[in-house]
Amino acid sequence: MIEVVLSVEGGGVYIVGQTIRCTVTLSNPTEQADRLAWATGQISGHLKVDERRVIVARDHPTKSLSSSSLSRHGTHDGFFSSDPDILFCDLEIPPHPTKVFTFSGSVPTHLPPSYRGSYIKYSYLVLVGLQRVNKPVSLVSLPIRIINLPGINHPNGPSTAKTDHPFARREEPFIYEDVFIDIVQSLCCKKPRSYEVKTSAGLVCVVRLARAAYRLGDPIEVNLEFGDISCVQVTLKLQAMETIAPEHECSPEHRTESRVTTHDTSTITCIHTTSTSTSLHVPLNVVNSFSTNLVLVRWQVQFEFLMANVDERSGELVDLGHTLVSGEMSDCEWRPLTSVPVSELSWEMPVRVVPTLPQYIATIAWQRTQSRDTV
Repeated sequence: MIEVVLSVEGGGVYIVGQTIRCTVTLSNPTEQADRLAWATGQISGHLKVDERRVIVARDHPTKSLSSSSLSRHGTHDGFFSSDPDILFCDLEIPPHPTKVFTFSGSVPTHLPPSYRGSYIKYSYLVLVGLQRVNKPVSLVSLPIRIINLPGINHPNGPSTAKTDHPFARREEPFIYEDVFIDIVQSLCCKKPRSYEVKTSAGLVCVVRLARAAYRLGDPIEVNLEFGDISCVQVTLKLQAMETIAPEHECSPEHRTESRVTTHDTSTITCIHTTSTSTSLHVPLNVVNSFSTNLVLVRWQVQFEFLMANVDERSGELVDLGHTLVSGEMSDCEWRPLTSVPVSELSWEMPVRVVPTLPQYIATIAWQRTQSRDTV
């Protein structure tokens, strides 16, 4: 019996294109020497769909799904597999000593992020395959989380052409992770936006946002300025929408409705209010906006306005039956209405959600970095 420990560096959350460093530790707790024929390691991506809703061509070509791919020894839903790294061949492990092997890989920049939707799921695994002589292959797997920003590709990096010119500009070393983070931060800088919500009766509200995009884990600050129509209550819902591409639906005649998931809600009582503000929080365990040939995932804030059909300041004067000292008039008091007839207005505002720092996600949202098994 040999104990296998598979671990990864970096907290288990990675950007596409980032190098994922893995360590395999083998130990023999018995009193006799043991032997393994070979072991390889690689990174694989897996796709799972709701076959009642989504059609996927099984003969679609994938990268590096060769006969040496470990995905063929496990599930058959792989859409990506890195080139296998051979860790060793014909290894003998004496009692008690420990053997350590390392390998690395990366996920191409064009692949989707990790996603667990209602219709479609994208997942990534670090796989290590080991085999004894005349025995089936044993797999040790470790799930990892991949984040991606759509439309951002891995540039070619600096030119490698050499020049003897003494005043030639020196090329700086290219680090894709730094470029990725710089682009995310530039998207989330302050860019005020405002929307007017109107009906045929007039202006309902002006919605103001401070930014055009928000990172995972960020609060979405929303400022509301009410107009001519009296609002009694406003409910805001932060929602993620999953839409299947029409060409991959099982029944094109009957379109599958987008699956809407609400992640945060805020309700404001705004009677007699001219302006107010609230915030919605984007969770860290969700996925950012992205699209593939199978699915489109987008984010929105849904507003539900309850508008008063009468002036909320109206009420009634009640005669208390008292006579003032002057005797000129009865003592009366104003009482508000006990119920107000309302009408509802629903409005959706699209928002863009982008990734955040992998270290931040790994610190707040727990992610496994180690897997153990015996072969």
